[in-house]
Amino acid sequence: MRRALLMAFILVAAGLSAVDVDEEELEALGTRDFDFINYEGPYETINTIEQIVGIGRSLGTAVRDGRTDFVIDGRYRVIRAIDPTTNRLRDADIIVPLPTSRVDHINNLRRIISGYLQAAYDYRSADADLLARWVTIYNAVVRGDIEFFTDRYKQVVLSHLTRENAGLARRYDEWPGRSRIVIPLSSVTGPGVIGTVDPAEIAADRVIEELRSLPDRGIDDRQEMVELTERVIDEREERIAAEQAEIAAVERRLDEETERVAEERERIADLPDDERPAAEAVIAEREAEIAAEREEAERRRAELADEQREVAELVDRVRAERELIARDARALLDERAIADEVRGLDAALAPIYFLQVREVGPAVFGRLVQINPATGVIVNRSAEDAIVSREYQFFGEHLLVVTADGDNARLATFSVASLAEHRRSAAEVFIATSVGVFGTPQRVYAVVRDGGQWYLGRFNDELALVDRSIIAVNPYTTIAFGGNRIWVQTSDDRIIALATDTLRIAP
Repeated sequence: MRRALLMAFILVAAGLSAVDVDEEELEALGTRDFDFINYEGPYETINTIEQIVGIGRSLGTAVRDGRTDFVIDGRYRVIRAIDPTTNRLRDADIIVPLPTSRVDHINNLRRIISGYLQAAYDYRSADADLLARWVTIYNAVVRGDIEFFTDRYKQVVLSHLTRENAGLARRYDEWPGRSRIVIPLSSVTGPGVIGTVDPAEIAADRVIEELRSLPDRGIDDRQEMVELTERVIDEREERIAAEQAEIAAVERRLDEETERVAEERERIADLPDDERPAAEAVIAEREAEIAAEREEAERRRAELADEQREVAELVDRVRAERELIARDARALLDERAIADEVRGLDAALAPIYFLQVREVGPAVFGRLVQINPATGVIVNRSAEDAIVSREYQFFGEHLLVVTADGDNARLATFSVASLAEHRRSAAEVFIATSVGVFGTPQRVYAVVRDGGQWYLGRFNDELALVDRSIIAVNPYTTIAFGGNRIWVQTSDDRIIALATDTLRIAP
């Protein structure tokens, strides 16, 4: 369970309003590919695009014809990992470049996956291309994280994966025989069903965050996936409505038949004793059939209710992602304006540094900004926007702050020129720690965690923790220097002086 103290600093996405961004502005931002290392040398033979897509089509055709494990040319394998006996977790198709495969460029690997989706599930080529791109990114992001796959996929899928081969390596020479590309399937699959490949899964939070770390924040890819997901939502809502109407019609028919059977039961009451048993048997058989049909209708209605909840979750995800895309697009446009301003900044003027904060739920986060003192214009911003300290300090040629890092906090330094992050401490610091810079050479003092207790720590110029106090301190302690002493408040609320060089109680 997360600590209550840190919980107050966790970022929540509540209270965000939709932001509109002009489509032309989005297009102007462009896109940058995810980082894959491809073969760059000469080729002995070159296959055409049609031949490469054809590999995937052959794999997809085999699956569509009912094959669950198929190999083409001894080089590529597809595994259809589906367990219809349970609805818990996901099924998947797995594409395996075998050790003899020759694919060595991400574009060709994507063409194989696209051809597979077109043949297996009737995806049109543009949608298959988009999904293939996302499938490769998804598999690269979660590469080797067997716990991730265990949380999401059925045992029939996991039986084909190991920590060494799960997902897609980012190097082409680790694809043949060493990568298994998992294509997550939704609860509703089949030829012509656009939601067969689960859009919520391949656009999982981890994948979105990875794309947002790119220079262009993956805006084009994310926008296209949102649009495809909206079409999935429309298709599923239409199908659910149609099936609900069919179930309602079946239930009306069963109600009418139930009335007729009841009338028939009344009629046979007047039959002679020797004829009544046979007639009752016929009625009992029909009543059992009606009960079975009604049970099946109720079961299907419950399944549709589950699907409606899934669709509602998709709607929420799309809404949140659209807002995030708009916010990221605006930030990119602002960064362009900032870059233009930096080019015109008079180098003789010393910039002003400022921590620009924002409140999100209970948390307050900040980012470093650089201001032109002559114009008052913000000319630079740090990419890091989860700074939790309310002030910065100069530390050599850098600015020193405390920044949130998941459930923890770290010391971090940023370039005074570019505001790019320079270094981050490996040691955890208290998220609301005071920070002191003292001595020659300069050393940093902050409250650190060790074994569930908080102590005063000393860091060198590389933000490596080199020493800590023996006595525990109040994590909210003020840090004050006097001579070669540093004054702190202990865990039992005494105020004592420690030697700056040893962090032992000063004589």
